[in-house]
Amino acid sequence: MAQEPATEKKAELQHEEDAAYALLAATAQIGVALHESRDPVAELGALLTHLVESLSALRTAPLDPGADGAMPAEVARGLIEQLQSEVFKGIQQLQFYDRMVQHLSHLQEYMISIANELGPMKAGRSNSEVWNEMHAKLRERLISDEQRGLLDVFLSPHTPTRVSAQAAGQQHSPPGTFELF
Repeated sequence: MAQEPATEKKAELQHEEDAAYALLAATAQIGVALHESRDPVAELGALLTHLVESLSALRTAPLDPGADGAMPAEVARGLIEQLQSEVFKGIQQLQFYDRMVQHLSHLQEYMISIANELGPMKAGRSNSEVWNEMHAKLRERLISDEQRGLLDVFLSPHTPTRVSAQAAGQQHSPPGTFELF
């Protein structure tokens, strides 16, 4: 028994609204993750800053050559320089966080645009015009060729890119624990 056209249209609109709310929920989760990561990363940055300052103070401190079992000054200074170099490398590596926040913020805006287009706040323009504009805006904001290439693969009408949300994710650590990197 076929559904009536009005019932079919209502079901389609409900499906679009449900998809919009799901996108908004995912967007909110991205926002929470970004918010929750700010303080720990700021604390890590402050710790690294303190380490750099401590190493700088050690570098300029006089070494007591008369103390029993004292390390030779050149060895101590070499170790201090090595530690300071490693701290600076760690600081540079933390730039991933800035890139990740930037990337997720752009995705969050993109998902909000999609949700608005699917939900009751539609733009009222032609579908292809709206979608092309949203895709172009995201593509322009992405910060690497790899990110843009991946977007292009998924947006290509000629590439089958179905991804199952039911596929089991790879678990790197047991629940309740965390990995630093």
